[in-house]
Amino acid sequence: MGQTADSGASLLSLGAVDIRYQRVSCNYPNNNLSFKIDESSNFPNYLAFMIWFQQGTKDVIAIQLCGTLNFNCKLLDRSRGAVWAVVSPPSGGPLSVRMLLSDGIDGDETWVVPTNNIPQNWKAGDVYDSGIQLN
Repeated sequence: MGQTADSGASLLSLGAVDIRYQRVSCNYPNNNLSFKIDESSNFPNYLAFMIWFQQGTKDVIAIQLCGTLNFNCKLLDRSRGAVWAVVSPPSGGPLSVRMLLSDGIDGDETWVVPTNNIPQNWKAGDVYDSGIQLN
């Protein structure tokens, strides 16, 4: 945990420490934004995923999933770190994703809908290409 035994003991003595995460602007010119289905996901009861290859300066502040056949929609919760999750994900065809992006500077918010959907029979561990790049 620490670089030395003394620094490790010093860190342990602090107990629980609040941690604040901040995303750093990245550039992935040859990769579309993708959804990596978390290993904890259990079809069809629980869906969690991380967003891979998110480039640019905007943060994802909300995600909505909708069944493409019945338009049943649910908001996801930020489970831990960069993992977004929902209990009893929508059913009825592939899942359409809507993401609310914020630049965090002037409060400008924009909804983005990727061109590709998450397949109806998604699997834990799989990665699905959204078909878009965020700039």
